[in-house]
Amino acid sequence: MTEVVCAIILNPESKIFAARRAPGKSFAGYWEFPGGKIEEGEKGADALQRELQEELGLDLEIGPSLHAVNWENKTGVFQLEAFICESDLEGMVLQDHDEWGWFEIEDLLEIEMMIADLALLPYLDKYLSQQ
Repeated sequence: MTEVVCAIILNPESKIFAARRAPGKSFAGYWEFPGGKIEEGEKGADALQRELQEELGLDLEIGPSLHAVNWENKTGVFQLEAFICESDLEGMVLQDHDEWGWFEIEDLLEIEMMIADLALLPYLDKYLSQQ
């Protein structure tokens, strides 16, 4: 099983960051929470910090783990763990994405999101309702 991490980045208004995968990338055109694979010997939060630096040029404080979901596609079996982060994204530079936005949780259901990221939305909704 391949372990993957993602950041659910919230701005001060509790809107949710999502970015669209650029043409030429696997699953191009799909929206996602930024992140990537955990490399051998890495802890989840450390992998996420590295991925956010690579994909967005940001050094964010990694917050609590929200939830982990398992899924399978044509390339294998994966476990995705999501972490809550807070940022206004000042200084962000997109590397792997061609578009981004701040969304209300219900708006994420209206765009073409990666399936594993969609599976996190009920847990995110519960988290946001407790804030």
